[in-house]
Amino acid sequence: MARKISATERAARDVVNKYVRDGLMERSQANAAIRDGLHIAETTVRQHYREGWGSALYYGGKAAKAREEFDAAKGLVARRMSGARLLATEIYAAVFAVVEAEEGPHEGTLTPAQAEATMATVRDTAREVREEASTRRTRTSAA
Repeated sequence: MARKISATERAARDVVNKYVRDGLMERSQANAAIRDGLHIAETTVRQHYREGWGSALYYGGKAAKAREEFDAAKGLVARRMSGARLLATEIYAAVFAVVEAEEGPHEGTLTPAQAEATMATVRDTAREVREEASTRRTRTSAA
């Protein structure tokens, strides 16, 4: 008889299955990540949600930053470390989506993917503004 899994475990397994399919981790590592970390993620997200902390934009921002670091990582160790951070943030975002669906939204309904895209755009815009300001400062100091 198959055991019944919770919605948060199903969401987390969907995340890690993507990593297994892409060859970034083995099934045993995925099972260990779920076994060792899911209860921590779920407890943390549920407690923060009850206290009014966390939002789709918060978890989307964390995932966008982790994805940016993963894409920029060079070398085997850097890719592994940034990949682990990306996995953790995606699990937290997936758990948040389940908790929000169960408890009802605090804010407008953004999916984790929408929030991640929004926050990636915000991060890109902020980087462009910093670069423009830096360029302007360089030109005025050279003049």
